[in-house]
Amino acid sequence: MSRLSSEKAAQAVGSIYDLVLIASARVRELKRGHAPKVPGKDLPTTTALREIEDKLIGKEYLKRIR
Repeated sequence: MSRLSSEKAAQAVGSIYDLVLIASARVRELKRGHAPKVPGKDLPTTTALREIEDKLIGKEYLKRIR
């Protein structure tokens, strides 16, 4: 994961705090076996950040998982 990638993801959701909450929840889901929303065989953390960057997952994701 590059720093540029995480900065783009933070800009997509609005704040680094929200990014951490969203990405950590999504990583847990990916580790449990949920299908990734982006192609590739990256690690769960990178996959979650790519999903956030592509705006496939955003702040509304936090409301859905709570």
